Amino acid sequence: MDDLQQQNRTQQQRILEAARALFLSQGYNGSNLRDIAREAKVSMGGIYHHFSSKEEIYKTLLQQSDVAQDMFQILRLFQAPEFPENLPAVGEAIARTVRKHRDSFKLFYIDVLEFQGRHVRPVIQQFRDRFNELSEMLLARRSKDLSDVHPAILMRVMVDVFIHTRLEEVMLEQSMAQRLGLTEEEVTRQMAEVILRGALKRA
Repeated sequence: MDDLQQQNRTQQQRILEAARALFLSQGYNGSNLRDIAREAKVSMGGIYHHFSSKEEIYKTLLQQSDVAQDMFQILRLFQAPEFPENLPAVGEAIARTVRKHRDSFKLFYIDVLEFQGRHVRPVIQQFRDRFNELSEMLLARRSKDLSDVHPAILMRVMVDVFIHTRLEEVMLEQSMAQRLGLTEEEVTRQMAEVILRGALKRA
């Protein structure tokens, strides 16, 4: 790679980092290309050399995220022979993924609010398709050792409980574990216990 290519790549990365910081702090509509250029210390011409619009910058930021890959790894836990007893492991994996990709999830929320989710919809659809495949696989086990609840509903509830709880924590910067005086592992274990066994004590 020659010096000019390296300079272009460095400048493009500065623009993306500046845009990410502004989108997360001021929102998509609260930021404009001049703000991004100023934050990235480039000219407007430098912006347009790499991107045709603010939306293209935003789409590039979404494409750089590898959150979907990590989420697909989590879904593999549902294929384990010990499922659903391994639910605490699922919860811990989700917690790690949400914390690792907190900024990406915030950008996803921006897409839902500003663009009706049209940029992240393909990723979400891939995730749902994978859910459906796993649900079909689990149908064969339902009569043996799973409840009569449809596996697609079972998995959706399990995943959503962990994802939304952890997303709330990172968005609001409030830890349930700290508030309750428990470890993160204990919070996840108890959440899994409620999902698997219910809230009522059994005789």
